[in-house]
Amino acid sequence: MTDEQPGEWGDVIGAISRRVQERPYPMLALGLVAGYVAGGGLFSPLTRPLARAAMGALLVPGFRESLRDLAAGLTPAEATGAA
Repeated sequence: MTDEQPGEWGDVIGAISRRVQERPYPMLALGLVAGYVAGGGLFSPLTRPLARAAMGALLVPGFRESLRDLAAGLTPAEATGAA
């Protein structure tokens, strides 16, 4: 069959069990996402707005921080356009 030892699967299952015990909500979310994708939801009409909202939530804070860092490096004359 395979070259894997029988104890390796037990280690994997034990690691998953430990993670579920330590952090149940992220593991529940992971299970929901996996079920959504496995059920064919990846190409459903609902996915595009969800993906846009998720990307917006991830990218906007980083973009704001980049602008803030850029503005912090400007002199007052450069910031007002009087240079």
